[in-house]
Amino acid sequence: MTLLTLRIDDPSILPTLKRVVKAFKGVSIAATEESDFGGIDEALEDVRDGRVYSATSTDSLFKDILGI
Repeated sequence: MTLLTLRIDDPSILPTLKRVVKAFKGVSIAATEESDFGGIDEALEDVRDGRVYSATSTDSLFKDILGI
């Protein structure tokens, strides 16, 4: 199964788009979610909540990643 995510800026076209998608055999519409967060907002939230990792050098980063 392939998942395709669309971002719709103009909500007025959504009903038409849904009708078109439903017309295709084997295609369904999953539950939609609206998010005001962009990538930078999520990253800033991660920093604020302490969900970050810092490495002292690239060598230490690779040692941590590879577990050596």
